[in-house]
Amino acid sequence: MKKYVVILLLSISCVLCSCGSKKKELATFDFTQSHIGPIETGDLKLAHGELLSINQNDGTVVVKAKITSNLTNEMTINQNYYSISALIRNNGFNTCNEIQYWAVADMTSGEESKVISFTVPKDVIDKIYSGAIVDNKIGDYVTDLWIHPSLQK
Repeated sequence: MKKYVVILLLSISCVLCSCGSKKKELATFDFTQSHIGPIETGDLKLAHGELLSINQNDGTVVVKAKITSNLTNEMTINQNYYSISALIRNNGFNTCNEIQYWAVADMTSGEESKVISFTVPKDVIDKIYSGAIVDNKIGDYVTDLWIHPSLQK
């Protein structure tokens, strides 16, 4: 009887180990190729929010997202920096010359409105990729930072 229990437990553990070891490949992009227009994103997901679109104009990539509010205004803002950092570190966006990021959200009035936008120049992309810039400090390094007045309170 013990022999059958041991075999059963070993079988179950082998099945569980083999299921857990299947790694899903992350979508990666190479923006060094000249391209103008929308990019097919496949199953690419943002760390926070919904990916609406990605457009490329040669080395400049425009990422549009829809987010939801978080516990605090600061957390709502920072989730965008975490998303852009994950794209740069995990999905090949380090190959961009520039990233323009826009995020919209549903407002309390029921309208959808832009809540944050910023530009990430190449030197900042490289620093994010190397880990020289901490994710929640990305806002200190981007250009053209615009934050909806309701999040600045």
